[in-house]
Amino acid sequence: MSKAPSRAQAADWDAIRFHAGQLFTPSSPMKVAELFAGRRAEIAQLVEAVSERGRHAILYGEPGVGKTSTANILQHFIPATPHKVHYIRHPVVSSDTYSSIWMEIFRKIQFEVVEDGVPTKYNISELYAEGVTQNDVIRELSTFGEDAIPIIVIDEYQQFKDETGAAYLSETIKGISDSGSNVTIIVVGVGDSVDDLVKGHKSIIRCSEEVLMPRMNNDEMQKLFDVRVAQLGMKLEGNAKWKMISLSKGLPFFAHALGKSAVYSATARRSLVITESDVDKAIADTINSSKQTLKTTYEDATNSNQERAKFRHLITACALTKTDASGWFTPKDVENPLSRIVGLARRVDHFNANLKDFASAKRGNILQMKGTERAYRFRFTDSAMLPYVLMKGIADKLVDENAMAILSAPEQEDFFSSGH
Repeated sequence: MSKAPSRAQAADWDAIRFHAGQLFTPSSPMKVAELFAGRRAEIAQLVEAVSERGRHAILYGEPGVGKTSTANILQHFIPATPHKVHYIRHPVVSSDTYSSIWMEIFRKIQFEVVEDGVPTKYNISELYAEGVTQNDVIRELSTFGEDAIPIIVIDEYQQFKDETGAAYLSETIKGISDSGSNVTIIVVGVGDSVDDLVKGHKSIIRCSEEVLMPRMNNDEMQKLFDVRVAQLGMKLEGNAKWKMISLSKGLPFFAHALGKSAVYSATARRSLVITESDVDKAIADTINSSKQTLKTTYEDATNSNQERAKFRHLITACALTKTDASGWFTPKDVENPLSRIVGLARRVDHFNANLKDFASAKRGNILQMKGTERAYRFRFTDSAMLPYVLMKGIADKLVDENAMAILSAPEQEDFFSSGH
């Protein structure tokens, strides 16, 4: 009797790769609740806002932390039958006006008219050929049935350039709240604070739950990888998992990009076990496939005929630096990682001027700077630049094993506990 094929022999490698492309989605927000990792506290805040009549929400944070994904899956966490939840999302573009935003939303809300016994459905937008006013919006949103749970998400709000329209929207949300309507408006956008996002329109803040979306923590990142790898019928070695979690820096985009590329590398070897070597291959693939803007900004920041190595070492040290929850670090924080990279003790006075250059047009504004002299703080202008710089440093052999120890976290011991 012939032996049954092993699991690896029986694997349909093309099917695994295709499934991996569906599970790891760096190019689009998450829409499937079963695959969503963590964010329980933030989702609970949003659900509470939806449950309270007249309450709305502002979901804010730095770019790339998963705000849109959280808004997308919120509807699946509402404890009600699905047909009662009416979920509408509009991503704002820079050319939007107050009226254009609501006309797009109204195109997704239908009403039915029975003529000669024949029911016909229309979009609310068809009633407003010349656009809408604040009163129109408040009136139409009051027509939802009492058992309905309408959720309207206005996403990418930082793109809204119409100051008058922003004031109108603020007044509208307050008007909806005052009317006792059961509609919940969720404003989503990039900002360090609610004030950054809504630009002083306090009436939004007074009737809204403020929900800060931080970067994913290590437990959430671990779940992101574990759930997807298990669905693929694969195994992720501890070293490989820790490395991807550390390199992703809490940003879902890079976690998805590394995870997908690592799966592709393992399947190319005809293996169902993802190893650290697969992650190393994924690093190179992720660097090559990164946006051209990241590559250009990195080159602008480190370009120098005589001192290129110095700037590359310094920006890589910035990527290794421990930061606060919003990504800010001090020059003092850079001393240890930079010293490890160059193999010599480096103090703030050795590199402080170059740090300031990174926050200027001279070096492409790769960093932001705030504070006062001797109390400056820095962070990467584009949060996606941080993991890119780190992976670039590893690929270019700027980060050796000693420097990589900077990435160690208490969770690493857990990941290695299986003996990997």
